[in-house]
Amino acid sequence: MNGETQGDDYPLIWEAPLLGIDWGESRIGLAISDGSLRFSEPVGVIRNPCSFKPPFRIPPGSGGPIRQLCAQKDVKGIVFGVPWYHLSGDPNPKSFIFVEYGRLLRSLTGCPVFLWDEGLTSDAFQRTVGAGRGISHRRPKRSRDPIDHYSAALILQSFLDERINSRQIRSGEQP
Repeated sequence: MNGETQGDDYPLIWEAPLLGIDWGESRIGLAISDGSLRFSEPVGVIRNPCSFKPPFRIPPGSGGPIRQLCAQKDVKGIVFGVPWYHLSGDPNPKSFIFVEYGRLLRSLTGCPVFLWDEGLTSDAFQRTVGAGRGISHRRPKRSRDPIDHYSAALILQSFLDERINSRQIRSGEQP
C-alpha cells in the first residue's frame, strides 16, 4: 500500500465495480458500485471472527466470501472504511487495526484498497432509518438487525460522490 494512512492511489480504482467494506469487530458489511461508479448498493453482511488483537489475520470464514465476491463481480478496487476519529474528534487509536486489515485484504484479493474515512456511517444510517420510521435510533441491541451492509453502501457512496465532485471541479463541469 502507498503509505500507512492513504492506501492505494485513486487512479488504480477508477474502474467499476468497486467493493465497499464496513469492517467491524463482529460483522463485515459489503456493498458494490454500479457500472457508472455513481451509485452503491448493499450486498450483504458476513460474520467476522477476526481478532482486534495481534496477530492480525483474516480467517477463511470471512476472507473466503470476500475473495469469492471480488472474483464473481470482477471487482476492480476496494473502498475500506476506517474510523480515523472518535465522536469527540480525537484520533482513534484503533485505526491502525483497520489499516492492517485493509493491507491484508489487498493481499487476499489482489485488489487495490483505498482507506476511506467511514465518518460514523452506522450511526448516520440508524438516525436516518429511525427518522424515516418515526422511531428513535436507539433500540435494544438484541432487536437490531445488522445494518453493516448499509453502512458499507454509505462508505462507498461517499467515496463515489467525492470522486464525481472532484472530477467535475477539475473539468469545470456543473454538479
